[in-house]
Amino acid sequence: MANDSQPDDVVTLWQAQGTDGFRMSTEDIHRKIETMNRVLRRNAFDVYLVCALMIVICISAMFFGMSSLETLGAILAIIGYSYLAWQIRQNRFRGAATGNAGDTASLDHLRTELARQRDFHRGARLCWRLLLLSPGPLVFFAGFAQAHPEVLWIKATTRFVAASLPTLEVQLIRFEIIAFVVLPIAAIPLNLWMARRYQRQIDQLARLQEEH
Repeated sequence: MANDSQPDDVVTLWQAQGTDGFRMSTEDIHRKIETMNRVLRRNAFDVYLVCALMIVICISAMFFGMSSLETLGAILAIIGYSYLAWQIRQNRFRGAATGNAGDTASLDHLRTELARQRDFHRGARLCWRLLLLSPGPLVFFAGFAQAHPEVLWIKATTRFVAASLPTLEVQLIRFEIIAFVVLPIAAIPLNLWMARRYQRQIDQLARLQEEH
């Protein structure tokens, strides 16, 4: 749920300019912005690919006689992955102004880019991402476990149970269930850490500009 860049070298380059004033040229700033954009484009492409693959899997699974609970989970998952792809696109292309007016405008654009990445990893965007991504897989696997209770170490005793799955497939499904429970929980501190990292870069840029 993250697309990251490496803005630390911006501060390093700035510090290397000496104490005679701010010497970071517009070209240097543009170069760092372009580096960020390349990383974001690559990360965005990876996320688009994963989302497209998961949507295709969910749609394909709906043609294999799923229960109503599994179908609901697949639909919710499609909504969640579609929202993630949309959010990634919004994060990548929003605020695309360039800094052609000089150093100040370029720095403002760089700060805007850093702030945009910071906000992507915290607050309402993070909450909506988790709220829309988490339920689908969990509902789907709840329906799957209803039909195949052996995946939850439950003896098959209800009339809703389908034929038993092979041991390897059971183990794989168990791993997927655990992963879809753990990943949203782990995503919270990871995203908040990334948001703090971007905020530190913004603070360092402001502090170094004041010092020089």
